[in-house]
Amino acid sequence: MHGVSQRIAILLFILLAWLSPMAAAEPIDSAKSKAQATLREGNVALEQGRAEEALAKFTEAYRLFPSPKLHYNIGQANSLIPGHEAQAYEEMLRFLIEAKDADANLRTAAESLRAQLKSKVGMVTVVTEPADADLLIDGVDVGKTAREAVRVLGIGTHRLALRKDAVESIAQTITIVGGDSQEVRLQLAPPTAPHAMLPLTPAPATSAATGPGTSVLQVGTESSSHGYWTWQHEVGAGLAVLGAVSLVLGIVEHLSYFGKASDFKRAGCGTNDLSVGSGCKGLNGQFQSAQTWFVVGYLGAAVLGGAGAYFLWLAPAAATGGGTGGGVASANSGVTVNYQGRF
Repeated sequence: MHGVSQRIAILLFILLAWLSPMAAAEPIDSAKSKAQATLREGNVALEQGRAEEALAKFTEAYRLFPSPKLHYNIGQANSLIPGHEAQAYEEMLRFLIEAKDADANLRTAAESLRAQLKSKVGMVTVVTEPADADLLIDGVDVGKTAREAVRVLGIGTHRLALRKDAVESIAQTITIVGGDSQEVRLQLAPPTAPHAMLPLTPAPATSAATGPGTSVLQVGTESSSHGYWTWQHEVGAGLAVLGAVSLVLGIVEHLSYFGKASDFKRAGCGTNDLSVGSGCKGLNGQFQSAQTWFVVGYLGAAVLGGAGAYFLWLAPAAATGGGTGGGVASANSGVTVNYQGRF
C-alpha cells in the first residue's frame, strides 16, 4: 500500500506541474486579447481624428499588456494633441530604445516623427542635490530623478523645483523656445534657524546733564522730509519744466527772427522808409514780433530755471537743516539709549 500511495503522489505532482503553465498562460492570453481589442478601438478613434480618446485607449492597452511597441501608438496620439509635444517625443524615443524587434518601416516612421518634434521641444539637463528628492515640473510631481537627468519640455515657460519631506526648494523658471538645450541646477537647502532677536528696552529718561561715569549714546533718525520727495521738489520740478519750455520758445523765435530779417532785406526794405519794397510793413512787424518773443523766451527760461533750482536744491536743504547748525536739532529725532557704568 505504501508503494501505491507513493506512485499516486508522484503522478499528481506531474499532473499539477503540467497544468500550472497552462493556468498561468490563460490570464496572460486574456490580458493580451483585451489589450489588442483596446488597441484596435484606439486606432479607429485616431483615424477619426479623436486623438485624446485614442490616447486613453492606447494607455489602457499598455496597462493591460505593457508591450514596448505600444509606445509608438501612444506617441502618435500625443503628437496630435496641442501641448503634448514633449510626451510624444519621449514616447517615440522609448519605442526606438525598447522595441528592438519592431518593423523597420515603423522604426523609420518613429525616427521621422521624432525629428519633426525636436524643433517643438527643449532638452533640459536637470542637476539635483540631493538625488533622492522629488522633482516638480510646473507644480506636478514627476517622481524622483537621478542626480543628473535630461528632461524633455515643450515650448513655453516652466517652473522646476525639488521637494523632500514637505520641504520645497526655490523654484527656477525657464523658457523653452524650441530646439534648444539648457541646464538647470536645483538644490534643496536644509532649513536654517531664524536669527535670535534681542529685545530693545528703552532706557529711563535722564536729565540733560549727566553725572560722572555716564555715557550717553544718541541714536538718531533723519526726519521724514530729508531725502524724500517734498512739495518743494514738486514746485521746483514744475518750474524747471516751464523754464525748459520757455528756452525752447526763445530758440525757435530767435531762429525765426534771423529768417524774417533776411526776408526784410531781400525785399529791399529800409528801416527809415518802410514803404520801399513789397510788404515791408508786414515783414517788419514779423521780425519785430520774433525779436520780442525770443527775448521773452530767454528771460522766462532764466527766471523759471533759477526759481526751479532754488526749490529743488536750496529750499529742501534749508527745510531739513542742511544749511546752518541751528537746524540740526530739529532734523534728528530718535531714541536715547544710556549705557551707565563706572570705570
